[in-house]
Amino acid sequence: MKFLRIGFVAALALALSGQAFAAAPAAPKIDPKMHDQGMKEAPAVLQAAGVDCTVSNAVFMGNGEATVGGKKVKSSIYEAACGGGLGYIVIATPGADTQSYDCLTMKEDSDKKVAAKQKAGTTCSLPENADPKQGLAPLLAKGGANCPQVTAAHWMGASPTDKVSLFEAACSNGSGYVLTTPLPGSTKPLSAVDCIKASGMGVECTLTSKEQLEQGIIKVAAGANKPACMPNKARWVVTDPATNNDYYEVGCADGTSGFMFQTDGKGAFKTVIECVRASRIAGGCTFSQADAGQTAEAATYNKLAKQVGYNCDVAKYQSYGAESGGQREIVELACKDHPEGAFAIVPTGGGQTGEYFNCVRAIGRGLTCHLTPMPATYAMISKEIAARGKTTCDVNNGRGIGKDAKGSEYIEVTCASGPGLVLEYSRLPTETLVSALPCAQAAIADACKLQKK
Repeated sequence: MKFLRIGFVAALALALSGQAFAAAPAAPKIDPKMHDQGMKEAPAVLQAAGVDCTVSNAVFMGNGEATVGGKKVKSSIYEAACGGGLGYIVIATPGADTQSYDCLTMKEDSDKKVAAKQKAGTTCSLPENADPKQGLAPLLAKGGANCPQVTAAHWMGASPTDKVSLFEAACSNGSGYVLTTPLPGSTKPLSAVDCIKASGMGVECTLTSKEQLEQGIIKVAAGANKPACMPNKARWVVTDPATNNDYYEVGCADGTSGFMFQTDGKGAFKTVIECVRASRIAGGCTFSQADAGQTAEAATYNKLAKQVGYNCDVAKYQSYGAESGGQREIVELACKDHPEGAFAIVPTGGGQTGEYFNCVRAIGRGLTCHLTPMPATYAMISKEIAARGKTTCDVNNGRGIGKDAKGSEYIEVTCASGPGLVLEYSRLPTETLVSALPCAQAAIADACKLQKK
């Protein structure tokens, strides 16, 4: 979504240029007749503009002149205060669309002109609109934000495609939000996104510091009961769209440890997730790595690996719990007899079958190998390609692509020299390289995206 600032401000300046009124003083005296006229006419004008506004106060500001179809026509200008939202200035012009401009954006534009030693722009004058940022408070509440009081706010831009405006709000409790408000004709809903999440989506807040946002997460993380961890950084990881639960990561001051935790849809602490079991949650922990591995049950996993066809004398392992929607166990294995590791999905009960796959194929499943270095897997794949006798590739990067209807699995690899390849593996549980083809000959869509290193 692309947000534009210039278009809105320029349209505002054009619409108000030459109009028969000026920027209101700090405490304007409102003519009773103009007030009565505004209260009578503004609701219909706002409705014509597509603005959702329960008018609590309004004033007729005067007339302006516009050109419609090559003819000069008289426009009527109103200011309205809306119970439960931002205030507006609206311009009704016969034969043209009714225009609306919110008071917060107009004040921000005027303040910038004053700072640049230019003539102040038009601003709202009704008492209810004197502090226009407070008009965001009911909208934030409607969007589910926890914002006791708006302490600062500004307009971030607008999307002409989605017909929405974006505002940032800083709150008295240290939190911050990006508020998306639909403009007339928009099909988008009102939404309030915590700044810590917005940052992860590529929208940066400026009114609330990164430290303030992290402290908000760390406060909730107290429910994890981790006395050995002195939290010094935190981040939002992902939201589960099915449950609206959020996942956060916390890093500890020792620089090597950390954890994830889950909150419910209202932001309350739900459960702690150790990093060793968080690999499948949006790529896993980034402040620490679950790379220590375990050895106590190596003999057991050695037996299970051989049962699923993986020839590995297990040196260490890391269990990631049961697979989604099933009972089999996901475990990463490091081997004594070869440098590359792999993931195995091993049976935990009767009638189950297992499977295994290398660390590049694991990426396509949202898993990341921590117990063995990726270059070891690249070297193994290079040998597999060479063994086929048709081409060679010194593999230096790779990613999972997906499966076809027959169950064959594809990965993309880049080569130290020459073009990259698309590799086809036979369907699990075996791991047999079937073909290695240049991108142009790949039998699966969306084949090549990696840049050669």
